[in-house]
Formats: sequence, structure tokens, C-alpha cells
Amino acid sequence: MFEQKTELMKLLDVSSKATGVQIYIGGDSQLVPMDDMSVVTAPYQVNGSIVGTLGVIGPTRMEYQRVIPIVDITARLLSSALSNPELKHDTD
Repeated sequence: MFEQKTELMKLLDVSSKATGVQIYIGGDSQLVPMDDMSVVTAPYQVNGSIVGTLGVIGPTRMEYQRVIPIVDITARLLSSALSNPELKHDTD
């Protein structure tokens, strides 16, 4: 998988320009480098500007009903944390 970094980087680039969760399923997507692999991604932001993409790489038969909300919530929490650094909790 990691030998095909170029294809994976293209996929992350495309998904960073999309809004919300994106699902790319192996053979159905020309962006996924392997037929038996799927990728679920969501962009994250800092003060309204997209700065990156996070995602889960797994088999085409992954549990989408569990993975999609996790990716979505994680991207939202990361965006919130990066946009509001004053909301960090002090552990003292």
C-alpha cells in the first residue's frame, strides 16, 4: 500500500477539497490504488480554512456505519481544537 504513495496523496488532495465525509471504495473509485481497499476521509479546518485531511484506510468490507461517524466527529473535534486553542483544558 505505501509503495503507492502518489495515488494516496492524490486521493487525500481531492478529499481535502471536498466538504464533509468522503468515501472511496476500491474498484469503484479510480482514486483508490487497490481494488480491495477503501478510504473514508474528512477535511479539518483552522478558523474556517481547510488545512488537512484525516481518514481511515481499510478493507472494502469495513464497518462503514461505525467508521463514518468516527471520522466525521474526529474531524470536527480537531477543527474545533485547532481553531479555539484557548479552550484547552488545564490538567493542574
